Order: sequence, then structure tokens, then C-alpha cells
Amino acid sequence: MKILTICRAGLVRSVALADVLKLHFEPTDVLPMGIDFNSDSTKKMLYEWADKIIVMEQHYLDKLPDEFKSKTLTCEVGPDIYGNSHHPDLINKVFRWVRDNQGFLEIKEHNRIL
Repeated sequence: MKILTICRAGLVRSVALADVLKLHFEPTDVLPMGIDFNSDSTKKMLYEWADKIIVMEQHYLDKLPDEFKSKTLTCEVGPDIYGNSHHPDLINKVFRWVRDNQGFLEIKEHNRIL
């Protein structure tokens, strides 16, 4: 499953979600992206590449072309108040969210030790 995670800059929230997906779930091929910091051509390429798109705030859906919204889900964690992608509160929020949305994402949690 190819998953694109999107936040404002592509540095904190989308990275936290991408890390949780990569480390604890399968099958996943995940890339984080900044909705305000990537070119339109890069965004279009990534939207087309992804099987699923996860935005970290609902209002980012307004910035996505309509043709990609059907494969989009929101992991609402609010604005970036965390400062880094390894903040424990952020990791806990995204981990719980992924567990609750495994069906839509067509992935499963694994028990491998990394």
C-alpha cells in the first residue's frame, strides 16, 4: 500500500504518521509531504503515486484536487504544537488513529521487532 501523509511543511505531523506506519504496519510504502512547501508538479506526482492520502488537518482537503479526494482520509491531530515528529503525545495520537483506520488503509499491524 502506497500512502502519502500530508501536513503543512512535511516535517512533523506527517513524518510522525509515516514513521508509525513504516515501523508498525504492513504492507506500507509511505512518504510525508508538506502541502505548502512542495511544488504543484511534485504534489500532483505524489497524489497520483499514492493509493491512500492522509491529511493531518481537515482543511488541507480544500487544497487537494477533487480527483484525489476519494482516496483521502483525515488524521485530525490539530496544528503543529509538538515541535518534533517524535513527541510522545503526537506518536500516541497517530498510533491510535492508524489502529482505528486499518480497514480503510488496507494494512495490518505486525509484531516484528525492529
